[in-house]
Formats: sequence, C-alpha cells, structure tokens
Amino acid sequence: MSRMHLDDDLFDEASLRRALRLEASELPPPLDVAAIVARAEDRPLGLASFASSLFAGLATAALLAVGAMTIWSLAPAVAADTFAAAISLVALVAVSLDPAVRTLQQPTIPIAALAAVAFAVAYEYRTRKERANA
Repeated sequence: MSRMHLDDDLFDEASLRRALRLEASELPPPLDVAAIVARAEDRPLGLASFASSLFAGLATAALLAVGAMTIWSLAPAVAADTFAAAISLVALVAVSLDPAVRTLQQPTIPIAALAAVAFAVAYEYRTRKERANA
C-alpha cells in the first residue's frame, strides 16, 4: 500500500471542472412568467379550484373552532385536578414533617443546637491555632 502525499490530488482539477460544467443542452429552460399567467387564465377549472380551496378553509376553521371549544370546556376540569393534586402533595409533606416540627418546638432543641454550634466554632478555632504553630 503506497502512502499519498498531501499535495497529491485525487482528481485532476481541470478534468473535474470540465465534468461539472453544464452543457448548453443541459441548462433548464428559463421561466416565462407571461406563459404561466396565460395557462392559469385558460383553465376551465378555476371555479372548482376556488370551491375546493374555500371548502378546505371552512373545514380548517371548523376544526380549529371545535378544538378551541374542547380545550375551553376541559380546562376547568384539568385545572381542578391539578390543584387537587398539588394540595394533596402539600398535605402529604406536612403530615410527614409534623413529628420533626413537634420535636424542634421543644425548648431544649434550640438551646442544644446553639450549644453545639458554639462548641464547634471553639473547636475549629483551637485546631487552627494548633496547626499554625506546628
């Protein structure tokens, strides 16, 4: 297997450009706006096309109206269920936290917590001073 050098090209640039160039026979025909307008005016199906477009527009409007009315009628029920679920979740959390709140309301707990914080601060100050001296 031979190694390729970075300056080696896979294809010759001139032949690649020649291959990608379109011939005059391959070019698409130019758009003739006047011919397109003339064909559109000659169509005998203009009324049928208008009627089908009108029918599709009316059907779309009816579907949107039915969808809006459905959402409007279901919104209170969905909101009530969501509100009930939120209230039951808050009640469940409150009932679960009730023993902890009762315990924390005892007068000995805050005093013990303050004493523990004071001892922890004093201990940290003492160990920092010892480390600095060592």
